[in-house]
Amino acid sequence: MHIPKSTNILKKCAYFLTITGMLLQVVTTSAEAEVVTQQFRGLTLNANLEIAENMDLTNGMVLIVHGLMGHSRMEIIETAQQALLGNGKSSLAINLSLGVNNRKGFFDCTWPHRYGQDDALDEISAWVSWLRAKGVKEIVLMAHSRGANEAMVYTVKQKDPEITHLAMLAPGTDDSKQRFEERYGSIFDETMERVEKERDAGRGNELIENVDFWWCPRATVTPNTFFSFYSENSKYRNFKYYLPRTQVPTLIITASADERIPDSAKQVTPYIDGKKIQLVVIEGSGHFFMDFNIEEAVESMLEFLADPG
Repeated sequence: MHIPKSTNILKKCAYFLTITGMLLQVVTTSAEAEVVTQQFRGLTLNANLEIAENMDLTNGMVLIVHGLMGHSRMEIIETAQQALLGNGKSSLAINLSLGVNNRKGFFDCTWPHRYGQDDALDEISAWVSWLRAKGVKEIVLMAHSRGANEAMVYTVKQKDPEITHLAMLAPGTDDSKQRFEERYGSIFDETMERVEKERDAGRGNELIENVDFWWCPRATVTPNTFFSFYSENSKYRNFKYYLPRTQVPTLIITASADERIPDSAKQVTPYIDGKKIQLVVIEGSGHFFMDFNIEEAVESMLEFLADPG
């Protein structure tokens, strides 16, 4: 089911009044905000925990995963947590380490890229275990962009009983090779050949220099990292396999004016059944759901959660 969400002026005015009241509420509940950490494979992982007023961990949690090289305090994540607070929902926004100890802020392109998408699944699992140990019984997994792809695969592979729903915001349905060549020209095959040669020689975890990687030109990257994100057969882009196998109700929220992934709604439509897997399009929104668009996305998710069907 494709449900477009309007962003006309009257609705935006209503959202302005809503968000104003919501921000006032956030001020009163700010004492419940906390940066939490845990140790994982020799690294410190951190996350931002927001507990809604008159709630505790046993009342359920929205676990939020950011997109590629993002972080838990980027605008879309921070605003989503505030919107959830205003609706009485607690949330935990995690920072994927990307191989960096206690990482904060965006991943710096000058840092060595030593991570893969499978690492994200392991860290999501670590935070689910952390919440489980705190007594959380119900978790909504909410993720943006490439994080949404990782969350999709996670729910199929892991099958945590605590995860009750999945919300995927602007998932990465694009062609990675095409995106690479739009930015760097027709050198993708040459770069992949170099990467595969190193992997075949058993040097997949050794750093190589001057590799164009997403929006990081001439980066220092391990061949396994490059392969994880650009492999033609990557499971993280295999919506045909994973979406029908999701064990929980899944909402896909796309942006009609997505400048990074312009045809995402079209790409996922074949897998939408209007029941277990639903689609909402936020009209006029870009990839990062700026301004009022993230509030609309959160509203759509809350409506989805409240639907008993």
